[in-house]
Amino acid sequence: MLVVWLLAVALAGSLVTLFMPRQSAKGAAGIIGAIVIGIYVALLMHPGQGVNVRWIPAWGIRFHLGSDGLSLFLLGLTVVMTEVAILASKAEWGRMYYFWILFLEFGSLGLFSALDLFLFYIFWEVVLIPIFFLLTSWSGSKGKRAAMKWLIMNLFGSLFMLIGIVAVAVIHTQPGGPLTFEISQLVNIHMDARVTPWIFAAFFLAFAIKAPLWPFHGWMPDAYGEAPAPVTGLLAGVMSKAGIYGFLRIMLPLFFPEFVQYQTGLLILAVIGLLYGAFMALRQTDMKMVTAYASLSHLGMIALGIFSLTRVGILGATFQMVAHGLMVGGLFIILGLLEQRTGSRDIAAMQGLNASAPRMAAYFLFFALATLGLPGLPGFVGEYLIIQGLVAHEVVFAVIAVIVLVMAAWYMLRVFQGVMQGPDKGQKILDLRAGQVWWIVPLAGLVLLLGVWPNGITAHAVPSLYHAVHLLAAKGGGV
Repeated sequence: MLVVWLLAVALAGSLVTLFMPRQSAKGAAGIIGAIVIGIYVALLMHPGQGVNVRWIPAWGIRFHLGSDGLSLFLLGLTVVMTEVAILASKAEWGRMYYFWILFLEFGSLGLFSALDLFLFYIFWEVVLIPIFFLLTSWSGSKGKRAAMKWLIMNLFGSLFMLIGIVAVAVIHTQPGGPLTFEISQLVNIHMDARVTPWIFAAFFLAFAIKAPLWPFHGWMPDAYGEAPAPVTGLLAGVMSKAGIYGFLRIMLPLFFPEFVQYQTGLLILAVIGLLYGAFMALRQTDMKMVTAYASLSHLGMIALGIFSLTRVGILGATFQMVAHGLMVGGLFIILGLLEQRTGSRDIAAMQGLNASAPRMAAYFLFFALATLGLPGLPGFVGEYLIIQGLVAHEVVFAVIAVIVLVMAAWYMLRVFQGVMQGPDKGQKILDLRAGQVWWIVPLAGLVLLLGVWPNGITAHAVPSLYHAVHLLAAKGGGV
């Protein structure tokens, strides 16, 4: 029942903020977020808890929530990054802002814990709403356009996924079985070869748009660029994992033969995204957009791990989901604080800021080094496992991935040096305050912990990837 409490407190807390005085909404939201973290810690100590009850029996829909090794750490990523986003936000943004942040947390927690396909779809749609309003009301001058692009593209993908969900459930009933949307019962479904590619494409489109993966990333530049930094941190750190999670939780068990059939094409698609994001990051003069395209490139790397169809590659992608969320989320938060202090995101307009803000420079460098994959930090662990999986399948993709890692060091150090080092232009900014250090230090500590103790995630993720590992072993795949 702890999973239910996670969702219930997040939802109730979002409603509570609506009745708080404007200047007290941030404090109330922060307390609620801390309570949700406390519930998650209890869940971490007692994993595997969930609820599975009939919801709409006539349609075969169950209210089934769970917390296995695949979802458990994504739930943790959600509660941690939501609390960081709340603390990094401005109190004057008011009640509705914090209502939507907590409502987004509720939707994300539901999405990552849903084990019924129809319930998964409901939460998949729920998360669209808060992001839409956060983009329209608290973003830049082009926020409404970014919000519409986000909504239209994701609704387009969702519509096809709904068709796919219904099709899978109906096909499962044809041998005489009951109508069900339970993912565990749909794993062994046998579909007609004439319709399977279309159902596969319906799910793939929805997940690729949400991630986003190239070339389905059209909403990403505007949304990442226009959203407030805390919201961008949630988009890149948490929401991008929804699509990747869908590949692992739903598509890999249901469509493994199709993954094998289309594997080369999928790997090429991921490699193009990996390269495209890296080259675009190198071209940017806006420090926030450098990180946005870097995130797109990293998602391409995660996709490579999944599409390698090797056990170690899939494990690396699972680990990298959580690591990337913490690293890139923290980096966006730091960049947001810099933008607030300088009034600019132009790299050329800064330089030499480390002289007046050494603490800011230190945490900026830490998250940048983690993102580019420095050994000892979690980015390196995830990338190493993914590359190991690629070598086991096709070494040429591994070589390309290694080349892009060099490019990652190039664009991340370029943005850090451009902003923090170089000749002092006389621009003085306020360094991190004690209250800000108070929540940045735990986030950096979590990143460091994953770097030196990756087994904390990988050991729990392996049993949850049972179906994928079982299929790979049956096919002779994996390493």
